[in-house]
Amino acid sequence: MNVDSILVTDVVLNPDNPREITDDKFMQLVESLLVFPKMLELRPAVLEGNNTVLGGNQRTKALLWIKDATKADILKRLNAQSKYQRMTDYEQEALMEYWQEWQQKPVVPVCYASNLTEEEQAEFLIKDNLGFGQWDWDMLANNWDENLLGEWGMDVWQPDQTTGSSDNEVGGKEKEKHGKLTDKFIAPPFSILDTRQGYWKERKAMWREKIADYGESREGTLADGETNCMATINNGVSLLDPVMAEVVCKWFGIDGGAAFDCFAGDTVFGYVAATLGMSFTGVELREEQARLNNERVAGMNARYICDDGQNVGKHIKTGTQDLLFSCPPYYDLEVYSDKPNDASNQPIYEGFIKILENAFAGAITCLKDNRFAVIVVGDIRSKEGYYYDFVGDIKRIFTTHGMPLYNECIIVEPIGTLPQRVQRYMRNRKVGKCHQNVLVFYKGDVKEIPNNYKEIEYASEDLESFGVDKGNAE
Repeated sequence: MNVDSILVTDVVLNPDNPREITDDKFMQLVESLLVFPKMLELRPAVLEGNNTVLGGNQRTKALLWIKDATKADILKRLNAQSKYQRMTDYEQEALMEYWQEWQQKPVVPVCYASNLTEEEQAEFLIKDNLGFGQWDWDMLANNWDENLLGEWGMDVWQPDQTTGSSDNEVGGKEKEKHGKLTDKFIAPPFSILDTRQGYWKERKAMWREKIADYGESREGTLADGETNCMATINNGVSLLDPVMAEVVCKWFGIDGGAAFDCFAGDTVFGYVAATLGMSFTGVELREEQARLNNERVAGMNARYICDDGQNVGKHIKTGTQDLLFSCPPYYDLEVYSDKPNDASNQPIYEGFIKILENAFAGAITCLKDNRFAVIVVGDIRSKEGYYYDFVGDIKRIFTTHGMPLYNECIIVEPIGTLPQRVQRYMRNRKVGKCHQNVLVFYKGDVKEIPNNYKEIEYASEDLESFGVDKGNAE
């Protein structure tokens, strides 16, 4: 069989194809092709001599959808696939680059049924859409993940309602138990937050699909360097990790309380906080970003104000807020605008730190007593290669203004494209950095914490559900 490649726009869809597909199944087909493009080479479309499809009508429609899709559209569909969620950042970026290059020349593998008569072509059209066999459901249940099969478009089995406690029922209870635990903890309550774990990636994909923020207002702002606290997206921007936002709200927020951020950035924290029942106010310097954010949280208890974060006290009353969260700019690692009061656009590091201190000093006065501030940061290097001690400066700012350090967590991030850069780093003996710091400060009397924050109860087996090894701990 000879396989050729032609432009997908040159393929003629067959109006006589008797096979129909629902909208949901069609999008599953799109996602399946996006996450596994090699499938196209293994299953070329079968065409008549005039390029009319005999086999592969729906695949061709799916490719036409991909051809016209935006980067945000493709990311949304990819994020719905657990296979994509399990990929490393490097693999995810490579897959996105593949489809962006394909869009420049959208070809499809094809073979021609030139030796078939008109009657045989009609027969092929029907038989190609038939399925004579049936699935071995026991084998599928034992060897495949039900959710994965569902993503591939299979109508998976349902629990047997006529029997007693089946394996499906037991499995369902285990999933329900794990679901309750992840709702309670989000992540194991230790000082290491590992974003590489499956439970984290699955939850992150769920939030990404809900929020649908892909950093459109600042494409290409991220410099080619060490990562910041936010997840790098393929179009050269960074976005806050929504699971990080959820952890902060659940661990250090107040149910029904008010949260705010004087360096708001993207929509993520406001969306997550409002979804979890808190109100949110974000101060964002860039008008376009503030406008996009307000569009995304329309109808939610969240708002974004376009102003300098140093003016936070003009928009939020003193002593009214229950949680301060911020992931401030990492100096010039990502320059957001050319505004003279943009912290990321300062000519010297000292000017950058002064803007942050002004903003955080004002923000601390907006916070109620006996409340937390959570600042996510990571150290950054000078042009000479030395660390500025950005983390130490943030600790100094908050301690000076009456909020000592109470907790410090480490976010362990996927290695992503670090292997590509590490050889360059190690020429100068710079170790590739794949972690960030979560600094938790407290304002008030620590003895009041149990009176203001509800207890999170758990047993040792709860932690095992996250894959935490208790070891020989007493």
